[in-house]
Amino acid sequence: MNRGFAVFAAMVCMAHLTGTEVQAAEFDQAPGVRWAVNGFGTLGAAYHDEDNTRFRRSVDQRGGVREGHVEVRNDSVLGMQLNGVFDSRWSVMAQAVSRQDVDRKWTPQLTWAFAKYVPSDWAEFRVGRMAVDIYLDGDSRHVGYVYTTARPYADLYGRLTFDTFDGADATFQHPLAEGLLRLKLFGGRTRGDVYLNGEVYSLEQGRTLGATVDWIGEELNLKLSWGSMRTSRDRVDPALLDGLGMASAFPDAGARLAEITDSSRISYLGLGMGWERGPYSLQLVATDIAMDIYPDFEGWGVGATAAYRIGDWKPFVTYSRSIIDPVERRLDLPAGVDPGVDALIAGWEMATGYTRHDQYTIGAGVRYDFARNAALKLQADRIEAKRSSTLLDDAGMRIDSPRSFTLFSATLDFVF
Repeated sequence: MNRGFAVFAAMVCMAHLTGTEVQAAEFDQAPGVRWAVNGFGTLGAAYHDEDNTRFRRSVDQRGGVREGHVEVRNDSVLGMQLNGVFDSRWSVMAQAVSRQDVDRKWTPQLTWAFAKYVPSDWAEFRVGRMAVDIYLDGDSRHVGYVYTTARPYADLYGRLTFDTFDGADATFQHPLAEGLLRLKLFGGRTRGDVYLNGEVYSLEQGRTLGATVDWIGEELNLKLSWGSMRTSRDRVDPALLDGLGMASAFPDAGARLAEITDSSRISYLGLGMGWERGPYSLQLVATDIAMDIYPDFEGWGVGATAAYRIGDWKPFVTYSRSIIDPVERRLDLPAGVDPGVDALIAGWEMATGYTRHDQYTIGAGVRYDFARNAALKLQADRIEAKRSSTLLDDAGMRIDSPRSFTLFSATLDFVF
């Protein structure tokens, strides 16, 4: 951990120890602006023994858990939140998070920074930096305490890293059938990074639009989410583009060249269900993803967690799976007649396999809430991957051969 993370941790500890946290009830009792400082964090450790394999919880991580090493950087997070309430309608919030980023640094990142206006009980408007509302357990993948498991489904949410945007959202809600129906519309400039095959991909001109519909009942919660991220700068491999141009006399090559545009889009559709009655709880999530990044990819994912609470203990089982394959596009070229054509054939195979993914995880663990705002989680996951763009080999390249291994995780999650 670098100096920036250490300073940030010291700030959080000082805020907690000096009592700068303000209870929400105080906001309504005192006139003027009231401020509150809150925080959250995860201290995690993970281990596996699969040779030439690095496990990542999300594709915006460069490192990952190497074989034979107890890795504490993969899941560890520290966050600090500042809330200001001006009156019953106006408030502001800012949140900074320190975790290992795509450059293996711990520099705190501003993940939330918005102003909120609440004109009535049925409407809310925010403007600033926010996160896409796609999670069942909360509005962020970084607050580990709100999740039953050691981490959100890596097979599903680990691929959705473009989940922060600078823009605005509007939320409308109304009682419906002994529950609360909520509609959220949002849009703005996309932020996020991806590390894959030794390269960092950062969006330069991405735009996000989306909507979420929630129904929140006493025992049952339902969520339908849709989002679309579009960028005007397509990152097509220049060598592939030049190769298709030089071979455009072949019908297939000419047709493939005509399909390439100067923009790309990632679309997401998700359906989630959470149910809790007494000690029992169940969660189901399904997603559909389309990546119009040439030569275009389509995929889906599912996740499920079942748990049973026994006092402060909560044993659980979990399952997730995701598949992403390229859209089938024909490129029949004569091999062995020209070095340039042979290079194009090899480049096409690399492009179509660039982000192919077929992986599932079966896990079991236990959560122990040993304090009011802290929980210890122990979890074992069996990971089976035919091919994976979430896992990396030791050279930082995607996994294109089968892997089968067990990942052991322990996390200490807290909020204050």
